[in-house]
This record gives sequence, structure tokens and C-alpha cells, in this order.
Amino acid sequence: RSPTLGRFPLPIEILPFGFTATQRAIEHNAAAAGCPGSAPLRKAQNGHAFVTDGGHWLVDAQLQRIADPRGLAMRLSAIPGVMEHGLFIGLARAAILAGPSGVRIVERP
Repeated sequence: RSPTLGRFPLPIEILPFGFTATQRAIEHNAAAAGCPGSAPLRKAQNGHAFVTDGGHWLVDAQLQRIADPRGLAMRLSAIPGVMEHGLFIGLARAAILAGPSGVRIVERP
């Protein structure tokens, strides 16, 4: 459990077509949402772009701190070329957290 999102890179699935414009839009919108950072292309072991099962590419947005996840999710979803992002706002009813002190289930009211 983390008090603030952003410690780890946020995966964002994008269309290969228009990569540079999409990458700039991601970085611009992240900064406008209060979490400036970079969105480098994820590379496979062969040095080429990592390709998802859907034929898309991934960027790993390095934002450090995401103060408003819902606002950032809305901004990212509105960018042409963004297929999906790792902010799954409001989808889960429960989370299972495991750690040294055991397993804990956190449920939404």
C-alpha cells in the first residue's frame, strides 16, 4: 500500500502511429495535472519497441507523484493514440494486500 501513486512508472499503451505526438501529449497532460515527468518508450530485449498483444507500444510514464489520479486518468484517456493506461479508477471493489504481517482485504464501501 502506498500513500501516493507515482513511485513506480505508469504503463501507458499507445498506438505506434504518431508516437512522438502522443508521447508529447502524455508529458504535457501529466504536467498540467500536476505531475511533470517523462514518458520513455519501453524497449524489448532486442532494443526495439516492446509490442503488446494488441500490437501497440508501451511508454512508462515516470511521474514520481500522482496527486490527482482521477484527473490524470481523464486527461490521458482523452489523448488520441492512448489506448489504455494503468490507472484503473473505480473498477475494483476490493484489493488484496499482502505483506510481512499477512494478507489484508480492503473493500470499497
